[in-house]
Amino acid sequence: MASLLLFIAAHGFGQGAVIWVFICAIFPNRVRARDQALGSFTRWAMSAAISWTFPMIAAVTGGSSFAFSALCMPGQLVRVLRVMPETNGVSLETIQAEPGID
Repeated sequence: MASLLLFIAAHGFGQGAVIWVFICAIFPNRVRARDQALGSFTRWAMSAAISWTFPMIAAVTGGSSFAFSALCMPGQLVRVLRVMPETNGVSLETIQAEPGID
């Protein structure tokens, strides 16, 4: 029970909330509504796919499915730190002025 509560708290403070902030801040004004909808849809679709397939994967692999997820998290952190731009304190107009963002 303690591990479950720790996971829920960590997810709520980290990846669980950050994705919504990132989706809101990263798109240029002219496409923001459409791309936020696409980002939200994609996030919920992938969450549903993982929820639907996890029992089948867990039945076949046992605890290995949890170990695989745990191993993916450091890789995700490295990718976020290297690829995703920092948007804290940066105006939307400044983000849009970055090279390659039309």
